[in-house]
Amino acid sequence: MKALVIGWLALLVALPAAAADTDLAPFVADYDVKYGRFSVGTSRTALSRDGDGWVMETSTNASGLYRLFAGGTIRQHSEFELLADGPRPARYRFDDGTRDTDHDVSLQFDWPANRVRGVAEDRPVDIEAVANLQDSASLQAFVVASLLAGREPGTVAMIEKDKVKYYRYTFLRRETLRTAIGDVETVVYRSARDGSDRETITWHAPKLGFTAVQAEQLIAGKRGFQTYIRRFQPGG
Repeated sequence: MKALVIGWLALLVALPAAAADTDLAPFVADYDVKYGRFSVGTSRTALSRDGDGWVMETSTNASGLYRLFAGGTIRQHSEFELLADGPRPARYRFDDGTRDTDHDVSLQFDWPANRVRGVAEDRPVDIEAVANLQDSASLQAFVVASLLAGREPGTVAMIEKDKVKYYRYTFLRRETLRTAIGDVETVVYRSARDGSDRETITWHAPKLGFTAVQAEQLIAGKRGFQTYIRRFQPGG
């Protein structure tokens, strides 16, 4: 089950939120999830306003026999404020959908002290917060905000449990995709960590505010999890 949770979470990292023409805007997007040739579940990503801040939530549900391995709903929740150079996270939670807490994460970002504190997999976390540090949910908004501003996402720092890791985003090509919501023109990006055999290819639709309409995870060149958009609703 741990591999299933990690694989889904790694793919969610690469799925950016929807946005308006030039700014982030509330939305809900639903995806079908596959592993290889098999359908294994569904995923939902939602961005909403919370006073002066923002909330990014993702939830993933396994289907069929995969429910035996994945347990309940996998959820992650990020609260952040949107600054000129991108999101600045305040709180992050990850729940693997089981009663156990050995895979769960709860973090608080103390920017005045430049620290991130909390609990990850039942162990305390207290590390330095590097510049523009994101969690795996706010990272989605960071990528969108960069593309909307005409900037390349470049290399982004993301906290994973109790460590800071760096993901490099590289533009690959432009491509028109046939999707459940119609044919869409996309820009395709690769995200990966240096030295890792895992990479994610994501198709973003500029006319949908750089919403991700498709993504696939590759492990040592072999296809792992994939997501395909099936519904997009602006406004949340």
